[in-house]
Amino acid sequence: MGSRVRRPEIETLPISGGDSLTVKKFLTAGEFRELIRASTKPVRLDATTAATGKDLSFEIDPTESGIAMILAYLLDWTFTDFDGRPVVIRDQPRAVVRAALDAIDADSYMEVQRAIQEHDKSVRAYVAAEKKMPSGASVPERISQFVG
Repeated sequence: MGSRVRRPEIETLPISGGDSLTVKKFLTAGEFRELIRASTKPVRLDATTAATGKDLSFEIDPTESGIAMILAYLLDWTFTDFDGRPVVIRDQPRAVVRAALDAIDADSYMEVQRAIQEHDKSVRAYVAAEKKMPSGASVPERISQFVG
C-alpha cells in the first residue's frame, strides 16, 4: 500500500477574462475538517438529546458553505483592482482573503465559486478512480479544467 500522505501540489484553473486561480490540488484531513466546520451551523445540544445518546446531525449553512470551500482551496489569483494593481491574497491570513473575495463583484465571486466547486468534484472523481487502480498503475496527471 502506498503512502497516505500526499505531496502538496497546486493546480491552475483558467477562468474568464484571461484570469486564473491557483488552488490546492488536494486538501489535507485538517483542511477538510476546517471546510466542514466552516460550512455548518452550530448544533445545539439540549439535556434531552444528551440523555438519549441519539446521534446529532449538523446543518449546512448555505451562506457559508461556498466561501468555506473557496477558502479551503484558493491560494492565489490574477485579479487586479480598478487601478490595475494586483489584489494580493497569496500567503495572506484567512480574513484578508475573505475580505478580498467580499470586495469583488458578485458575478466574479460566483465564477470563482463554480470553478472551485468543479475542481472539488474533479478531485473526488480522481480519488475514487485512484482507489480502483491497481497499486503502481498511473493515473491521469491533470485533475480539472474549468473555463468560466
